[in-house]
Amino acid sequence: MFADVVLPSRRFQVFTYHIPNQLQSQIFVGSPVLIPLGSSVVSGVIVRIVEPSALPSVRSSKSNFTFRDILSVDATPAHSPLDQRLLALIEQIAEYYLAPLAACLRLIVPPRMFKVVKRLHLTEAGRAVLNDVSLPMDSQSILQKLTRGSNGVLRSSLLRTLPKTTTILTKLKRKGWIEERSTLPVTLSGIEEKPFRPDSVAFVPSSTRAIGDLFEQGEDKASIRPSRQAILSEKLQILADELVKDSHSGKFQKHAVIGSDHERQQVFRHVALSLLQRGKQVLLLLPEVHQVEWLVKQLRGVLSESIEGYHGKLSTYARAERWEWIRQGRVQLVVGTRSALFLPLPDLGLIWLDQEEDASYKDEHLPYYHAREVARMRGVIEQSLVVYASSCPSLETYSEFHEKSEENVQLSSFENVEVNLIDMRFHVSGTLLAPPLLERLTQVLNEGQQAIMILNRKGYSPALICRDCGQTPTCETCGVPFRLFQRPSRLICSYCEKSQQTPEICPSCMGTVFRFSGAGTQRLEEELVKLFPSHHVFRFDRDQVKSNEESENVFRRFRQGELHLLIGTEVLLHQSDPPSAQLIAFPQADLGLHLPDFRSAERTFLLFSKAARLAKAKSLHTGQPSDVFLQTRMPDHHVFQAMSHQDAHLFYQQEHELREALAYPPAAHLLLLVVTGVQSIRVQRVVEFLGQQLNKVGLQGALLQEGQGVLGMPMVLGPLSSQKPGHRKKNRTIFLLKTFDLPDTQQRLRKLQQVYDQQFPREPVVYEVHVDPLEIQ
Repeated sequence: MFADVVLPSRRFQVFTYHIPNQLQSQIFVGSPVLIPLGSSVVSGVIVRIVEPSALPSVRSSKSNFTFRDILSVDATPAHSPLDQRLLALIEQIAEYYLAPLAACLRLIVPPRMFKVVKRLHLTEAGRAVLNDVSLPMDSQSILQKLTRGSNGVLRSSLLRTLPKTTTILTKLKRKGWIEERSTLPVTLSGIEEKPFRPDSVAFVPSSTRAIGDLFEQGEDKASIRPSRQAILSEKLQILADELVKDSHSGKFQKHAVIGSDHERQQVFRHVALSLLQRGKQVLLLLPEVHQVEWLVKQLRGVLSESIEGYHGKLSTYARAERWEWIRQGRVQLVVGTRSALFLPLPDLGLIWLDQEEDASYKDEHLPYYHAREVARMRGVIEQSLVVYASSCPSLETYSEFHEKSEENVQLSSFENVEVNLIDMRFHVSGTLLAPPLLERLTQVLNEGQQAIMILNRKGYSPALICRDCGQTPTCETCGVPFRLFQRPSRLICSYCEKSQQTPEICPSCMGTVFRFSGAGTQRLEEELVKLFPSHHVFRFDRDQVKSNEESENVFRRFRQGELHLLIGTEVLLHQSDPPSAQLIAFPQADLGLHLPDFRSAERTFLLFSKAARLAKAKSLHTGQPSDVFLQTRMPDHHVFQAMSHQDAHLFYQQEHELREALAYPPAAHLLLLVVTGVQSIRVQRVVEFLGQQLNKVGLQGALLQEGQGVLGMPMVLGPLSSQKPGHRKKNRTIFLLKTFDLPDTQQRLRKLQQVYDQQFPREPVVYEVHVDPLEIQ
């Protein structure tokens, strides 16, 4: 018998090993094992049991070839074989996202499983030379230390106490005086660690904060009951009862809960409480780590040991301990980020994906999964209820649950918020603040209120232009204009972050006069400081605020009234708990709509909606109407029309029609083929090969479906040169595929992958497939 073993310490490469007879009864798929690799001993996980007849005929080409034996298998409870349901889950992920199974295994492996413990032991031959005075002092010192430990000495500990002894250890091993033994780490059972507590969480979004108010402690600390304040309206009660009924059915069901923060929280409380009382487990997913930490802290006193938080920012030890507690069924409610989807929950009844439209749910590493799709996969495997919850859903969710959205949700509920559109076509070109906005801003500040300005462009100006010849200083590496920053004056590339001094003379025509192309947050700050010298203005962007502590301090000062006017990029609104204000304005509201991205309208609408919800929160607090101002040269765009009429359905309907006409999600699926490498010649060779193969496997014709894509746009775009910020040393080329038949396209691309592996077995070029990408670059 043979086994395919994946090695996490070797970037999840897969190797085939022979299973000795004495280990065959102990080895299963998912078992952690120790194997020889070269001169080292490493740990791995069994991903496939292979019959001898299924092995490739390598012996015919190498008559002396033999498979090496697996050394040992760890059968302790903490290292039991991986959950078969999780293995089935990553198989589905690998199938859907066209990724190697080995690369998906990283998602479900227990923390600390793969760190091999290496101990040094003294041999009998070594004991015989302990008293040999002719030995060097450093060798004697090492041998003496090894006599003190009955179970040997950790290699890492020895190297810490006796640095620069690696060469000596190698000599002693060659002489047979010491030996190195490798084992998997000891079981975590019995190891106690204080429950994780965040040091300080000052601000948390209201969408997370109020969930903690929905439960209250019963007579038994481990029991919960609904808060007396959480009373469902008739409409919400019908929805919640439907979800409870489906959760009790024991079958996979999926629903969307689209409504205000408070409405979603009430429905979650009702459904989660029902499942927890039946002994089921609940998984609540949130997009950000700080939201998870705060909510766990609030609920821990209610649920005692029955709640745990899980996310990637925890220490390895803390993740390992919580993973084991969850595997044992000691945790009822798990609150986590997307990585919590892969926890071994033995009796999962509900997966609640809150704020499902957030881009943080998309993984940025292979296999590039989206938590929304993986939650559905796990719901099918567990036969549990999956809920997608949002105040302003993604277009994919809105489209899938269109009837429910229309029937149950009032997406346009921005009461006490006035959305004002300012058509900048009727104002002088270059105007930063139109008179109506400037008049309202002056009124708000004079009344002692506060305002927030959102300009999604850092720096002073996006480009510097010579007035005489029109030349723009451009980054030689990336080919994009430098962005101008002031205080100190410098030019910075937004891709590779290369910096240079601002020129005083144009190198092209020797001109000395430059003009600015557009405005950034620094220029807006300068303008507002001149207009309102008696008010405190603060610029909030990544150049000014570089940590969570700094952002919390700025928000605290704003809430206490020390700051009157806050200027920022959209980063401000994406913070954990951005402050609200009487006036929120976007001086260049249509900036995002000019990006070459089919999701630009959706992202812009979500940003405006978030600002409107903040304004609504302020109006509810003060009892006075709040304002949102949008300055634009595109007032007829459906994003601005939807905001002006406070009708989100208008945006979703028109955006879906456009996506359908152009064959973009959710009307069609996208696949991004990415080729990356350091050497441009090698990358070009692979790109040419892929271009030929896309025609050979029939993708050009298979992607189109009759009656779809009414504008007749091509379904395969590329090859296109692409560059991502931070990847300036790599050549990157992409193909974009649009398809109405995803399973068929996936099958064709698997065939292409097989041909590619045969053609380029050792090519130093990375070829990856991104299924359903959020960004095309």
